[in-house]
Amino acid sequence: MLNTKEDLYNGLIIDPQSTQISNQNFKKSLILLIDKSKIEKKNLLWLDLTTEQYQHIAIALELGFEFHNCEAKRTTLTYQVKDDAYIPVPPTHTIGVGAIVINDKNEILLVRDRISSNHSIYKFPGGMVEQADKLSDAVEREVYEETGIKAKLIKLVSVLNSYPYRFNKSNMYIVFQLEALSYEINIIDTHEIELALWLPIDEFFAHKEMSKFQKDLVRQALNKEGITLMENKLDFSEKQHIEVYA
Repeated sequence: MLNTKEDLYNGLIIDPQSTQISNQNFKKSLILLIDKSKIEKKNLLWLDLTTEQYQHIAIALELGFEFHNCEAKRTTLTYQVKDDAYIPVPPTHTIGVGAIVINDKNEILLVRDRISSNHSIYKFPGGMVEQADKLSDAVEREVYEETGIKAKLIKLVSVLNSYPYRFNKSNMYIVFQLEALSYEINIIDTHEIELALWLPIDEFFAHKEMSKFQKDLVRQALNKEGITLMENKLDFSEKQHIEVYA
């Protein structure tokens, strides 16, 4: 038998541990579950399988399941029990963070990519948010890896949402201002970053290769209050962490 638990929307989530059975038993159990879910007027069935269970994946597809989303070694499939049941959209965005770091000498921290298509242009330190990251941890980590500078988040400056990005997904680019806690540059990620430097703000604004977008973001950081990370006292016991910016 396949064990299940109910989701919040009258659907059933199949316990991955209970799918560790033979192909024959998996097919029989999945047919029984589909029939039972129709009798109970459920909306959806959710099924997580690993790449090692490729034969189970083929069986599920044969029985009417469809791909929903996947990772390197895991895929999620859904079965629409009710014809008009709403299926939540799969992940739609990647999220990147950028850092505006200005020191007490009125210099801004910039980097130059080694692997970018336009690696001669300076940019703000930053990178992609990884699975289970806090935004604050992600941006502080990226600054350190790309420059060796330890920095602390001050405020959120801007959010840019764009489409299309990689693999026909959207991208959200979130820019923060950080306070430098150290000053000596020591690039950790030398594979990606060719150069890091402190550039005087006046030179930054006068630099012809700095985009209007970059300059506007720095003006935003310097001239506007922005929103800050609040102390979180919300009770979401099932969450690993919650961040609130306001």
